[in-house]
Formats: sequence, C-alpha cells, structure tokens
Amino acid sequence: MTRYQALAVVAAAGTYLLIVVGAVVRVTGSGLGCPDWPTCHGQLVPPLEPTAIIEYTHRFLGAVVSPLILATTIGAWLVRRRDRAVLVPATLVPVLLAIQIVLGMIVVRRELPAMEVLVHLVFAMAILGLLVWTAIAAGPAPRPRPGATAADAVGARRLVGWAHATTTVIFLLLIVGAYVQATGAGYACVGFPGCNGQALPFGSNHLVDLHLFHRLLAYAVAVLTAVVLWQAWRHWRWLPAVPRTATLLAALIVVQIGIGAVLVSTALPPHARGAHVAGAAAVWAAAVALTCLVARGRRLIPTLRQPGAPRPGAAAPADETPSPVPTPNLASAYLSLTKPRIIVLLLVTTLLPMIVAANGWPPLPLMLATLVGGAMAAAAGNAINCYCDRDIDALMGRTVWRPLPAGVLAPEQALRFGLALAVGAFVVLALGANLLAAVLAEVGFLFYVFVYTRWLKRTSPSNIVIGGAAGAVPPLVGWAAVTGDLSLLPVALFAIVFYWTPPHFWALALLIKEEYEKARVPMLPIVRGEAETRRQILLYSLLLLALTVALYSFHLTGLFYLLAAVALGGLLVYYAARLLREATRAAALRLYKYSLLYLALIFAAVVVDRQVFR
Repeated sequence: MTRYQALAVVAAAGTYLLIVVGAVVRVTGSGLGCPDWPTCHGQLVPPLEPTAIIEYTHRFLGAVVSPLILATTIGAWLVRRRDRAVLVPATLVPVLLAIQIVLGMIVVRRELPAMEVLVHLVFAMAILGLLVWTAIAAGPAPRPRPGATAADAVGARRLVGWAHATTTVIFLLLIVGAYVQATGAGYACVGFPGCNGQALPFGSNHLVDLHLFHRLLAYAVAVLTAVVLWQAWRHWRWLPAVPRTATLLAALIVVQIGIGAVLVSTALPPHARGAHVAGAAAVWAAAVALTCLVARGRRLIPTLRQPGAPRPGAAAPADETPSPVPTPNLASAYLSLTKPRIIVLLLVTTLLPMIVAANGWPPLPLMLATLVGGAMAAAAGNAINCYCDRDIDALMGRTVWRPLPAGVLAPEQALRFGLALAVGAFVVLALGANLLAAVLAEVGFLFYVFVYTRWLKRTSPSNIVIGGAAGAVPPLVGWAAVTGDLSLLPVALFAIVFYWTPPHFWALALLIKEEYEKARVPMLPIVRGEAETRRQILLYSLLLLALTVALYSFHLTGLFYLLAAVALGGLLVYYAARLLREATRAAALRLYKYSLLYLALIFAAVVVDRQVFR
C-alpha cells in the first residue's frame, strides 16, 4: 500500500465513521443538542449534557475528517495527476464537501427539517463512495492468479454491467431509505416478511406504499447481488480480489436485511435504526469497491495469455485443443435487444419528474406501472431498432456481437418481441397510469422507430438532433402519469433532454467515427468533419446551459437549482471547450462520460430544489 492510498483509506474510514456518528445523532434525538453553529450554546466547549456531547462529537469528527479529504485531493494532484481514475473522484470530493458543510449549517439553524436531513445523508454517502473509489483506484495494479488464461475470463465482461447496475440500485435504495426515515414511513409496517399482518397491503396509505417500495427495492438489490456473486465466482476467479469482494458485499446485504427485519419486528429501537444506517453505508462502500475492482480488472483481460499459449519461459505444448466457445444464452440475447443500459437513464428521467409532479413520493402502484410501462416502451423501440439496423450492426465492431448479426436470434423473433413489448407497454400504462401517459410513450416509440431509425439515421447528419426527441419523451410520460396533463415544467424537462442529446451523442460519434463511416451512416463527423462537430458540441452545450438557467427565470425552480444548473452546465461547457481546443479522443470520452452524469444530476437538482428548498 502506497502512502497516498493509505491516506485515501484513512479519509474513507473517517467518513464512514462520521456517517455512523451522524446516525447516532439522529436516532438519539441529539441533532439540536447544539442549537447554534459553529459554536454549541454560544461556546466552543459544549456543556456536559449527553445530547450536546453527541452532537459536538459529530462536528468534531467532521473537523478532523475534512482536512484528510482535502489532503486526499491535494495528494491526487501532486502524485497521481496522470491517473484519471484517481484524480477525477478526488477532485469532486471537496466540491461535495463544501456543499455538505453548508447543508450541515442549514440543517442545524432550521432545526432539522426532515428533507434537508435526507439530502445531508445522501451527500455524505456520495462523498464516501468517491473516497472508496479513490482508495481502490490508488492501489497497485491488480494481479491475476498465476497461470490465468483468457479462457478463465470468458464471459468476464458481463460482470461490468451487473456491477454498475447493482451499485446504482444500491444508491437508489439509500435515497429511498433516507426518504422513508424522513417521512416516518419506517413505522408504517410492522412485521417481517409481511406488513401489519398482511403480505403486501398496497394501497392502504401512502406511507405503507413507500415502506413496501423500500422493501421491494431491497429484495431487488439482493437478487442483483446474487447475480453479481455468481458471475464473480464463475468468471473472475482469475482475479481473486473480485470474488472475495463480491462475497463481502453479499454477506453485508444479508446482514442488512436481517437488521431491517429486526427494525420492523421490534418497533424500531434506536440502536437498530443506527445499525441500519451503518450497514447501509458499509453495503454502499463494498459495492463501490467491487465496481472499481471490476473496472480495473477489465483492462487486464486482453493481457491474459490465450489457451494453449506457452507461459513465459515455458516450452510450447505439442498440441492442445482450444477451449470451446460458450453457447449464447437465449434470455440474455433477448435482454440485449432491449439495450438495458439506455433504459436505466430513461427511467431516471421518468421517475424524477414523477416525484416533482406528486410533490413527494408518488403512489407505489402508479410508480411501478409507469416505470414498467416506460421500460417496456423503450425496450420495444430498442428491439425494433436492432431489427431495422441489423445490416449496419454487422459492419460495426461495437455492435457485431448483438443477437441478430451474431445469428443468436432470427430477425422475425426480434420484430415480434419488439411489437409485443410495445403493445404491453400501452396496456400497462393505460391501466396502471392513464391514457395520456400511454399515448405519449407510444408516440416516443413510434418516433424513435420511424422518424429516427427508418428515416433520419441513414439520410441526414441531423439525425440525432431531430431523432433525439424520442429520448426526451420520458419526462412527459412521468409527469402525465401523476397529473393526467402537462404543464410548462415537464415541457422544459423535455427540452433539456432534447438539447442534451446532440453533445452527448456526437461525442460518442467522434469516438467511433470509423465504424459509422464503414456502415455508411451519415453522422455529423463524417459529413461535415470532426472540427465542425466539435464546434456544434460547444454550441449545443451553451444552448443547454442557457435553457437550464431559463427555468429559474420562469420561476419554475428556485435558487438551489440555479446554482446547480450553473455549476453542472458550466462544467459541461468546459469539457466541450476543451474538446474543441484539444481535438483528442480522450477529450471526447471525458465529455461523453460526464454528459451521462450531467443529465441525472440536473434532474436530481430539480427534485431537491422543489422538495427541499421550497
């Protein structure tokens, strides 16, 4: 372990301890033990009262951890400047830390409003995740097991997506759990695995629905973790750190579910509630660590020797039968048609507007119907896109392994699958939400298939500009599902996604220009050149910044959102300007990755602004 990694580990451990002490403050009711800030009852030394001492311990620990976090950032710039996996998270941490300190002051001075306490906890978890990633990424390069070959890593790349999905859902579970605690929904269900003597009493009241959604999300995390554990031990034994960390994550999940069962079976004793927060932080840290290890290990896969190749310094074998290629899984093939990674982002832009429209958490049956129906509509469009573009996919390296060009599925199977999903999406949304939401989802599906896929993609360099409207429909669906109509705010959110799409997708087009050229797809970098594409990316980034700020001008959002929009949009413009200046693949990749984070954060900023600061 290097000195820098040791520093990052200490900072992460200190942050975890700070979260645990914060939980103790919360469950013991000590949050107002020091009603002022930064002093306690007007003095630097707190009075000898239990609540004051507990609260002041939390503050003192924060004062100790903050310099460690800043030292981690400074150290990254001094000794790990060329390592982006370390530099980027280490640089983001002090930004979140500054916001966290201000939030802490606001929480105390406004006497612990529940929603602001929730945001305070979410930022703490985000800081912990960044520090854990930094600590893992700063370690020595992972070493494969001696004698490991490429055959040992067949299917290993599947774990990358599963790990990212699991970590994302765990963070969502943390947010929902904090919301359950903030609203008092933790007391709405007694008993485990049932609720108030029933199995799943949905519709009893809003708090029961919220509590049950938290439980179902926890079960989903357990299932995802089981898949990750299975994948890790099946395909990653060549890198022992990965299956070990996956086992640790699974064990923590089991313990955390056990603590949750105790919580709802014993009238939520304070010590159990504190343990639940501590367990959640441990699960989150383990998930981030596993994701980082998998990301680092993925780079080693191409370096593993091929089956039959001699080990370094060893004589070549006389003859060796190559390892058989695994038979593709039919269920995985159908899942691949839906492009699940794209669907995740679309669901984010559906759910967050629902929360704003409902002025809180929407009813669970409505939320599930909308998310399931929306996912089905998006999956339908993606499946038929695969059907229509199978000739193009066969020519591009990144898509040649999709089910249709690879021959795993017949084109007719993909078409029938997509049409069935489209019909199912309409039925689910019409029955579970309302007709307007169903119609909007189908309009997005039809626009994506006929306007973008069948027409613009093969004929115009403006394909993604106009075709991006299909990906901007989810905010309208989410809003309409809750309210039954539309207003200016969901239309503004539609416009944000619409203007976000060109810089996001053109950055990707710059990275795979050669493949599009081979497939004769008239993307902007091919038709008008890379220089013009970079200028257009900067132009649309500036337009997007202006649009997001305009929401405040129209009184649709408040000051918190304005600050977030300026900060997030300013960083997007910075990356776009840097891409224009440097004209490198690395700059395009940075912009592409940040744009994914940007969209989720700008929508989250709307939710926080409307739910917490209004």
